[in-house]
Amino acid sequence: MDYHISNISKVDRGEVQIKGSKGSYIQWLITREHGAEYAVRKFTLDPKGIIPMHIHKYQETVIITKGKCKVCVGDKIFNLKEGDYIFINSQVKHAILNEEESLEFFCIINYTDDMSIKPLDEDCTSRLP
Repeated sequence: MDYHISNISKVDRGEVQIKGSKGSYIQWLITREHGAEYAVRKFTLDPKGIIPMHIHKYQETVIITKGKCKVCVGDKIFNLKEGDYIFINSQVKHAILNEEESLEFFCIINYTDDMSIKPLDEDCTSRLP
């Protein structure tokens, strides 16, 4: 495929399928099926929504476009807001916790030979102030 044009409102939205996720939704905007070597995904989290601690082989860049959140990466917690972004390398544990309002962010990932996601039995919320 030489190019692909669409609108976010036309892309199916599904629940995030990581064990323990709540109030979190994903849309796959650009994928291998479009001929890309990376994927662009849009996430929406309801107030108090969570994508719990997990790990995977692919790298990702998260770009916050609406709202505020806490991102747990390794043993650190970062407060991110609209306009902030973070790169998370391969095999680095991380979680995203929404605050009071709706959260929206784009996430760009590379494709690897193993695209599985391993949920971790670790609750970074216990480390929140």
